[in-house]
Amino acid sequence: MEEIYKRRSIRKYTDKEISDEDMKKILKAGMNAPSAHNLKPYDLIVIKNKETLAKLADTCIYSKMLNEANAAIAVCSKADNKETPHWQADCGAVTENILLEATHLGIGTCWIGGYPDLEKTAKEKEILGIPDNYQLFCLISMGYPAEERKVNDNYYEEKVHYEKF
Repeated sequence: MEEIYKRRSIRKYTDKEISDEDMKKILKAGMNAPSAHNLKPYDLIVIKNKETLAKLADTCIYSKMLNEANAAIAVCSKADNKETPHWQADCGAVTENILLEATHLGIGTCWIGGYPDLEKTAKEKEILGIPDNYQLFCLISMGYPAEERKVNDNYYEEKVHYEKF
């Protein structure tokens, strides 16, 4: 539960590099997310090259933190709605597991929306060489935090319903 409460969108990072060992732990956590029919329709791209991160940062005003990031992960899927009709839910679960494991390791992240903004994701797909029959679900910027964010304690009683709406 600690990681759930501590996880915040971090947009400012130090220069400290993320180790390959920690990156593998983060990827493994993502891959242990639940998946509809156990299809696991995702692919993950680890980006550490500063030039590539800078190009991705220029695709959208909400991606600027990639200029400071030490790494990013692109979550994408072969988006065939007949073969993988729940790919968005599966990619969301992968993304959340990545965010939580990174938080556990002291690494800051920010979930940068992608799908269904096809104009934005087309630019990102081109930069990352993602095939046409795949969709980019999101990017996750990563780095050791250079900012502190207040821990959330969100609970809204009015959003809870029992038995029926």
